[in-house]
Amino acid sequence: MVAVRATVVWDGPGADIIRVFVEPPLPSGAVVHDEDVILYRALDQNEEPTGPVTGVEIIGFLEFNRWDALPQLDLLWQLPGQEPLPLDELLKREQRRLRQQAERAASLA
Repeated sequence: MVAVRATVVWDGPGADIIRVFVEPPLPSGAVVHDEDVILYRALDQNEEPTGPVTGVEIIGFLEFNRWDALPQLDLLWQLPGQEPLPLDELLKREQRRLRQQAERAASLA
């Protein structure tokens, strides 16, 4: 599998949308993959999003548990300072981390 550098953006517990993108960013377009999963694909010569997957967006991330809804990709995603992982493993790790972060923030409120 090919490893790609990646970045993660989470909108916080209010919006609860996570986005994972390859780095460096590529011109991409969104394609609905599933009711809660949107794929970003590289644009082809006609500016259509038909190329390789360049990112993923999950709506309702903290409660998301339909890991089988994610596409099977021949990529390992690597966040800065971490080991490369398949997309589902990276997202599960981020979900654990973000759940803890949201719980801490809620306990301080």
